[in-house]
Amino acid sequence: HLCKFCEYTKMRTPDPAIQIKYIDTLRNDIQKYLKASQSANLYGLDIGGGTPLSICDEAFDALTALVKDIIQSTRQTDDFEPSIEGTFQTLSRHKIEAISSAGIKRLSLGLQSSSTSLMQSYNRESEHLKAMVEAIRDIHTWGIEKINIDVMYGLPGQTKDSIEKDLQVLKELAPEQVTVYEFRCNQVSRNYLITPEERFKQYQLLYEGLISLGYIAEFGQNTFSKSKTDKGLSSYLRHRMIDGWQYKGFGISAQSMSSYGISYNLGKNDNNLTSLILNDTFESGNHYCLPRTELLNKFIAISGYYGGISVKAASRILGADFLVEYKDILQYLHEKGLISINTEEIRLTATGFMHYGAILSLFQCASR
Repeated sequence: HLCKFCEYTKMRTPDPAIQIKYIDTLRNDIQKYLKASQSANLYGLDIGGGTPLSICDEAFDALTALVKDIIQSTRQTDDFEPSIEGTFQTLSRHKIEAISSAGIKRLSLGLQSSSTSLMQSYNRESEHLKAMVEAIRDIHTWGIEKINIDVMYGLPGQTKDSIEKDLQVLKELAPEQVTVYEFRCNQVSRNYLITPEERFKQYQLLYEGLISLGYIAEFGQNTFSKSKTDKGLSSYLRHRMIDGWQYKGFGISAQSMSSYGISYNLGKNDNNLTSLILNDTFESGNHYCLPRTELLNKFIAISGYYGGISVKAASRILGADFLVEYKDILQYLHEKGLISINTEEIRLTATGFMHYGAILSLFQCASR
């Protein structure tokens, strides 16, 4: 299925031979990169977004074998935590065993909503609660330490009752982490829009419900965890989103970011994705050198998802004291009650979260 709310590069699962060709090319690109980067420490390894568990068993075995090779042949940071994405419908005992054997410690599953009718309207399937509970048990039995469940708010058709049902399902599943996504319709008709006030109320309902279930998060944060230390994120996302570290993407249309700028692999603006899989590499020459202010804007946009901005990371990326360089904007936002400021972090307040898009855009305007 191609879910209607996904705004990223996507395609229906091709035939097994093409899937295996994709993994082979992925392996070649990764091995070439690691050979040239032997002094690097790996701080994360995330497989997704999308649904890599949808591929056939043979291709999935090749993928998890590749992950195992990467883990065994590289140095990693102490908090290194590889993660993979999937859905309850694409899980199988074989794939759970393969994930565990590869050394992957975190599995993120897209539930989105427990409402069958709502999911069907977005071309998604739903799973019975009993089957999901059994799947969670199997995942933990195989030693996969963390399960994250994705849910959405702001979906047209969602109600207070449906969100409360989602919270009841999360209570039964009791995952270690929960991520809440806002439905964004910039890729579909504006007829899907609900009001900002409605979205805010739905987030607030999810936030209060998750806190009552024992999850930890600041208001405005989209990632919830039962641990005080992991922030509800994989190690890759933790360091990318909070610390602004560099990252390298592999596969069709993957994005990379360095201290110099951003690059995209083949497929970012290509509709004929199947033909690209037949290439011997997915790497491309689409590199964009960016000034420090633009790199900072990219970081702030990503950090906004977490609801806060690290002053230390922002200053490092900018090459100057962030609090000084953006003093006027920060002072304005603080006086309006839209952010809180300390020497370590800037966070959106509840009022600020309601207007987060406009707030993050102010930093873009200020850098021009």
